[in-house]
Amino acid sequence: MFKSRFAPAATLLLMAVAIAGAFGVAATTHADQVYHSERLILSPTDPTDGGTGQVINIHPNGPVVGALERYQLRGGKADTAYEVWIQLCGGENFLQTATLETDKHGNGHAQGYFSAEALAPFSGAVVDIRWALRSGDADVYVTECTTVTID
Repeated sequence: MFKSRFAPAATLLLMAVAIAGAFGVAATTHADQVYHSERLILSPTDPTDGGTGQVINIHPNGPVVGALERYQLRGGKADTAYEVWIQLCGGENFLQTATLETDKHGNGHAQGYFSAEALAPFSGAVVDIRWALRSGDADVYVTECTTVTID
């Protein structure tokens, strides 16, 4: 009979982890083989505005999540709401994904989410886009353009 020096609950947990690893349970979602996660810098369109930020665009290529985007701003204008837009590289607004609200220090974060089902009709599309934080009718922070392949 197997006798463990660990508490029964700890033994069961260790066994469950070992079994899950052996059967590859964690391998149900694969990293995207076409478009890898990307971190892009958000820069102010007017250098006197100060602040900087980033967009992290993640395509996990899973059965549920098609894309997850994280937005962060540091040192922006205090207590301000920015619309987060995906824009075509010509500057045309394409899709608003979130609203990022800053605190009294000008820091804020938000996220955008796209299900795999929502992205399915665009499978195979290659688009040149950038992200913009907008206040009113003006782009206040933008990323460089990047090419995204939806698979």
